[in-house]
Amino acid sequence: MKFDVHCHAFPSHGFIPNGGKLGESYFLSVEQHLKMFEDHGVTAGLLLPLIHYEIVPYVQKVKEIKETCEKYPDKFLYFMNLDPRMFFNNPKADFSRVIEYHLERGARGVGEMCVNLPWEHPLMDNMLFYINKYKLPLTIHISPIPYGTYGIYDDYNLSGLEWALNKYPDIKFFGHSAEFWSRISGDDQYRGYPTGPVEPNGPVVRLLETYPHLYGDVSAGSGLGAMTRDIEFTKGFMEKFQDQLMFGLDLCKLIPEDKMTLSEFMDHLLADGSISQTVYDKICWDNAAKNLGFKSLAEQKKQGGITL
Repeated sequence: MKFDVHCHAFPSHGFIPNGGKLGESYFLSVEQHLKMFEDHGVTAGLLLPLIHYEIVPYVQKVKEIKETCEKYPDKFLYFMNLDPRMFFNNPKADFSRVIEYHLERGARGVGEMCVNLPWEHPLMDNMLFYINKYKLPLTIHISPIPYGTYGIYDDYNLSGLEWALNKYPDIKFFGHSAEFWSRISGDDQYRGYPTGPVEPNGPVVRLLETYPHLYGDVSAGSGLGAMTRDIEFTKGFMEKFQDQLMFGLDLCKLIPEDKMTLSEFMDHLLADGSISQTVYDKICWDNAAKNLGFKSLAEQKKQGGITL
């Protein structure tokens, strides 16, 4: 079984992304997402509401996401989402009430955080203080530049992320994005979707070694590309960080049934002996279960059904 830690879905298909052309289809409907689950061997997933105007012109209500989870209780969990500029753009704003409101209604964490501010910005620092106070997981999207994009701005060495990891040890950071996954390598290909052998001394490797509350959300083309660019590296990487990596797809568009995703790639690694069954189960299910508060793969199998 596989649990996808990075899902986006809207009640209906045809949403126009920021900068998209009229009629352009982008994010999947809920039903289309369930079809993608079926096509690619995924059992259930985590819905992440998109609320930041850097990425979408339409704020997706957490209530909308919650209603989807209530309709499909064995298929979806969800996160709330926050914006550090909430509550009058105030670096002393109290996020307690909104966090408690969503936790009481079933949210399991926060994200995807796509706001285009640096980590150390007073508004970001304040919001992170409250996420840390409630000891929540946080899905983060890293950006290499300010302006003209989305995602938390950071440098090549991810020094902003390291600042946050040091200051907020009770947040489980779920690292994601092309700019995050390109930095498994110590070379200078640190933007986009690099290819070729992974060089030593990559910032992401060092941070995973140093901070056990950093997790790798191995989703999207960035996660898949990072895992497929150097298979020998990937074998050792998955073995070493088997307790910190989590399966994800981040499917936003309809894709052909025969297109390889991380799901098929993980199956291939298991089948040819590149990774063990234990490593496979941890990455595909158990690490998400541990971080999001649902039953492990062994417990699910023992009860003979899915409980999220």
